[in-house]
Amino acid sequence: MLVLYLALLQGTSFTLTLAIRFQPEGGIYATLVTLIWLASYAIAFLGLVVAFGVNWLTWLVRYRLLLTLLLAGVAFSAIWSIDASLSAERSVHLIGSTLVALYIGFSLPLTTILTTTAKILGALVFSSLLAALLYPEIGLEQYEGQLAWRGVMASKNTLGFWSAITVLLHLNLLRWPQTLLKKLINVVVISIAAVCLVYSSSATAVLALMIAALLMIYMYTAFSFRLGMAAMIVLGLLVCALAGFAFWFIDTAELIGRSGDLTGRGEVWSQTWQLILNKPLTGYGYGALWFPTDTSLWIQQSLFDFTWTVFHAHNGLLQVASEIGLPLTALMLLLIIQQLIEIIYCQYQRQQQGVLFVLGFTVALLVSNYSEARLLVNRDLYWIFFIALPVSMLQQVTVSAQSTVPLPIPIPLSPRLREKVGSGQESRARRQALKKKLDIRHQRLAQDDDVIKIVEKSDSQNQSRNH
Repeated sequence: MLVLYLALLQGTSFTLTLAIRFQPEGGIYATLVTLIWLASYAIAFLGLVVAFGVNWLTWLVRYRLLLTLLLAGVAFSAIWSIDASLSAERSVHLIGSTLVALYIGFSLPLTTILTTTAKILGALVFSSLLAALLYPEIGLEQYEGQLAWRGVMASKNTLGFWSAITVLLHLNLLRWPQTLLKKLINVVVISIAAVCLVYSSSATAVLALMIAALLMIYMYTAFSFRLGMAAMIVLGLLVCALAGFAFWFIDTAELIGRSGDLTGRGEVWSQTWQLILNKPLTGYGYGALWFPTDTSLWIQQSLFDFTWTVFHAHNGLLQVASEIGLPLTALMLLLIIQQLIEIIYCQYQRQQQGVLFVLGFTVALLVSNYSEARLLVNRDLYWIFFIALPVSMLQQVTVSAQSTVPLPIPIPLSPRLREKVGSGQESRARRQALKKKLDIRHQRLAQDDDVIKIVEKSDSQNQSRNH
């Protein structure tokens, strides 16, 4: 739980935002944020080793081989990176963030993760509302000549995305068994998050919320009517066709209040693609091009023809390809497909609380990567939840399905859950042994009946002969 709380507060940029905006001389607050991240990595690694031994590594290699290869490629990119030390440092943080995600996913039930996340995100959007209204020097930022809300987060787009996720999460919680007071609290939080989303002027977050919500409603409706797989596929294709027809004839860029190239992002995409073509196999090294520091800004200035500092590629796949090359980007795509298949399978075959939100979060994250770069980003809740939520979902589904058909994806259980599952297996073994004994006894009784009938028949024949 401690690691989860730290991941939520740090991964949403809350602690870093406070550290930067109240930065004393010497940057001690920012250094403290980094130390907290390092402590989280250590706790996660020790927790995995103590609770699961080497089973978590075995599972990682067998069932997340794509992720394993991707992390290895990121680490090796420091060899050919344009700034080896920076790539090595950020690779360590990415691997550490992945350890945090795995520890959360293996150790906590999905329902616990989501209820805790709902509380923290609710508190953050409420704090952002207060910051925007009462402390404009902290909660507002200039954007295209207007003031946009950023609240207690790093930027307006960060606030917009997590406000959208807050809406999705609390809408999902309304379906859970809750008291009337908790339902009212959910409605209040949804309202506050919607206000933050609107005033953040984050068009990408609005689009992500719309698509993710529509997909969640479709899945919920399909399963409520108990449609078969074939009917769901036909209905899904119909929905996609209608959505594509609408997007083809509606200027969605104008609909969400942006120019056709999404406020100059087209130029960034064009120059980034040229860099990818220059080094399609290797890229320029993980973390070397984007999120520049004062000491690494020269790299961007030497490679790009921009008059401003560009902090990311404004597209997730373009950013990954420019840093680690097209082959590893293909692995990233395959990992995304694998996790989507797992989520849909769990929703269709093993419906559990929270699985629908995992699908909504993943879809919203993928949609947001159209104009933002949120894939393979270290020290960020985007990546941590992208890894942790499916793992926790699989563990929850596996535990609930032990008495029926086991999933093809085994998860290393915690000692407490392993004890529960073990006791259940022992009880089933006793019942099976008792049933076997009863079957043997019934067979023996049947044999005895046959012998009695043969003897009676023989006696009857003897009596008839004597007579």
